[in-house]
Amino acid sequence: MKNNTLMISFILLIGWSTLLFSATNGENILANEGIASLVFGSFVAGLLLTFTPCVLPMVPILSSIIVGQGKDISKAKAFYLSLSYVLGTMLVYTIMGALAGATGEQLQAYFQNVWAIGIASFIFVAMALSMFGFYEIQLPSFIQSRLNASSQNIKGGSGPMVFLLGAISALILGACVSPILISFLGVAIAKADPMLGAVTMFFMALGMGIPLLLLGLGAGHLLPKAGEWMNKVKYTFGVLLLATAIYLFNELDIFPPLLLWGMLFIIVSIYLGALQPLSETVNGWYKFLKGIGIILLLWGMLLLVGAAYGERNIMHPLPKISMKTASLVSEENYIPFTLIQNMDELEAKKKEAVKADKLLIIYFYKDTCPVCKKLNATTFQDLKVRAELKQDYIAVKVNITDTSDKKSQALRKNFKVFGSPSFVFFDSDGEELTEELFYGYQDPEDFYDTLDLIAS
Repeated sequence: MKNNTLMISFILLIGWSTLLFSATNGENILANEGIASLVFGSFVAGLLLTFTPCVLPMVPILSSIIVGQGKDISKAKAFYLSLSYVLGTMLVYTIMGALAGATGEQLQAYFQNVWAIGIASFIFVAMALSMFGFYEIQLPSFIQSRLNASSQNIKGGSGPMVFLLGAISALILGACVSPILISFLGVAIAKADPMLGAVTMFFMALGMGIPLLLLGLGAGHLLPKAGEWMNKVKYTFGVLLLATAIYLFNELDIFPPLLLWGMLFIIVSIYLGALQPLSETVNGWYKFLKGIGIILLLWGMLLLVGAAYGERNIMHPLPKISMKTASLVSEENYIPFTLIQNMDELEAKKKEAVKADKLLIIYFYKDTCPVCKKLNATTFQDLKVRAELKQDYIAVKVNITDTSDKKSQALRKNFKVFGSPSFVFFDSDGEELTEELFYGYQDPEDFYDTLDLIAS
């Protein structure tokens, strides 16, 4: 049954690939050299995205699924589970690309809300606790029997459940790669071409999935099959799943970001024996683990202190006191942009810019956009950037978080903005510089260079 299921998965993958290559009004969509370059670029981008903080959490998720199978894991089964997970991500990205092309919307951002992220975080916490042996998460018996998987569970045995988890991961974890998605989806959205959007996202998901398939195949061969080592590996992946849940939940900005990280570090340090005395007969391995535990304990305490001060950087938890921070301003004043809410206010700002012989910059952002938050906390705090904006620009911002706000959405659609963060520029005569539109993050130095280049 497993071999048949694996073969069916391969057939579905090959069939879907063939469909995407061949079917758009009976023509080969890749006949156009430009489209072929776009598809190849999306595939390469998918490969590279696998190793970014945005997508990297998929690695412990998939690894924990495989590890959860325990001593029964094999190469074939590990690959089957990996393929199920990757197919889930590919299906979601393909549908998302098709809908984006058909509607002109960057749809992934709709899943960046309290409910979607909260549910996903809960799922990963539940999986982590199952890794620690508190319980087993099983499908209801009537579903198990219909799937011929009565002895399998979400930790590694049920292909359909792993497929579903892959789909959830694609919706939630890929959100902070939105600028990359927009870059490749922009052509499909502008042309209102759902098939092109589907093809682009299919190959991006395929690129993201190949390292995961290799990981699954290797994990099935290399992971220990039984004994205490197997339990330690499961506990390790349980911790990684908790870290993934915290990473997701922090995007909601409900608690100080360092609070949950500090709690996790301290709890893990206790389990590593940071507070327990060592006996004289203990071996070097336990001494090493205790040393790691002490480091985590101290760092966890620093994170809690940083959380109390409102810090956000896990690598720099304490308030910066060096001279280097003299070029930064407090986060309370980090946005050097004036909020506008409709076309009338924008027209007034355009007239102001023309009268002052300055350029106009429009910053489109969302409250739930992690890249926007990074811009707010770094680039927009830089005094050099702020001075350039004040000297040569009239700077305004548009909040496009609320998709039901017709006025802000009209502004977004008017400038063909597909997501956030994005920047639109006008020259000193009030003419839009369409070629200067860009998405995504730039550090203070790069953003300053961009502003200076456009203004020159």
